[in-house]
Amino acid sequence: MRAAPFIPGQTMSTIFVVTSDDASLHFDPDNLTERQKRDEAESQSMVGFLQMAQMGLGKPADHIMLYEQFGEAPWPEVLERYAAFFTRMGATPIPAEHCHLHPVKGYYDSIAAALPDTDSITLYMTTGVNSVLHKDPQAYAISQNVNSKFHFAENAPGFGIPVPDTLVTTKGQLYGPDVAVFMARHENDIMVKTLGMGGSRNVIRAGSLTEVVDYVTEFNDDWQVLLQQRLDPDDFTEMTADLTIRDNDVSISNVRKILFSDGVWVGNYISPNVEVPAAHEQHLLRVGDYVRRQGYSAPEGLICGVDYFIRNDTADFIATEINCRWTGGLFATEMLRQIGATQESCIAFIDLVIGDKFEDYLHFIDQHLWDKERQDAPFHIIPLGVSPARQMIDGKEHFYTWQMIAGDFEAFKHTRRDELGDGVLILAEAIDISGLAV
Repeated sequence: MRAAPFIPGQTMSTIFVVTSDDASLHFDPDNLTERQKRDEAESQSMVGFLQMAQMGLGKPADHIMLYEQFGEAPWPEVLERYAAFFTRMGATPIPAEHCHLHPVKGYYDSIAAALPDTDSITLYMTTGVNSVLHKDPQAYAISQNVNSKFHFAENAPGFGIPVPDTLVTTKGQLYGPDVAVFMARHENDIMVKTLGMGGSRNVIRAGSLTEVVDYVTEFNDDWQVLLQQRLDPDDFTEMTADLTIRDNDVSISNVRKILFSDGVWVGNYISPNVEVPAAHEQHLLRVGDYVRRQGYSAPEGLICGVDYFIRNDTADFIATEINCRWTGGLFATEMLRQIGATQESCIAFIDLVIGDKFEDYLHFIDQHLWDKERQDAPFHIIPLGVSPARQMIDGKEHFYTWQMIAGDFEAFKHTRRDELGDGVLILAEAIDISGLAV
């Protein structure tokens, strides 16, 4: 059975397997630092909505491996309701009898002992801990290479890919002259990156050497640190694209704009209005060639996400990092393809729902669910998933949810306030759509 982060849309019957194992890509999972352990636990607590979304992206012949929390009340009923949402929108979700429960601890070993009969396994990414499924040391080594911020920053320029001004050093060398010169050149305003968890947990902005040192204080002196020029958001726009990497070609699957509020990621803008100029396209295809030269490809196509900045009103393009794995935006854009909504402009975002209003949230989705026949509605909700892991905030139970809003986002926010009030999708209030063609 083949195993890899295959691009969606392939016709093989497949098992969808996704959990948070970014740390095991580069480190021994049994010897993580305390911060890495916290990051991994936090990331795993959110993975449930990715699993649920893949249930909606699959097909009747596929299988999905869910956390065993989905077997506890009320989550079996919630899964049924989401399957109904997906079906009503026009998708063909993985059926309930193909949804399998596995523990978070020992997730891959549990799956390996009870594999359904399919053609392939779609992994979130290829790592050491899921080797029991992919059984390919070479694929693991390739994954380490193409998912390394350090390797990309140092080698991308040789492929004609522009990257920010970069200095690779170690914790023990942070007080050296090279770091002092680099910090001065960028007026003590830089980005600091390390290997480790995804989701921006290994990237910070630093305004002084002290902040850099504090960030890596728990690591040994030989711990690698990447210092990089910070690109001013007043001059640049941050974008993300997904590439399909096949043995003989590279293509652009989708592109989206990253939305920020006070420097914090709040969502993705996905729209046919977001286009890739020819000059940017050539750079993206060079990124695809870079990973393909490292051995990362398959006949069906593998996934590569590219984070990059474009200078406003110019052809300037700067790539900051790549992720050869499933990306959050890929889930969203694939759902739009599944339900025939690729011509819609959407805001995709993660939010929180307080536990005692969770039923109200589901009713809200039901009332405003995407329906291509209801073009007169000011907005539609396209649900992606929810995590069953409880988040305690101010002593109250909350759950992470993931959704897209098609249509008038300001009308959605107004209706949310009227119908749901406090505690439900309140993070959406920070999303500013001014200047977007929605």
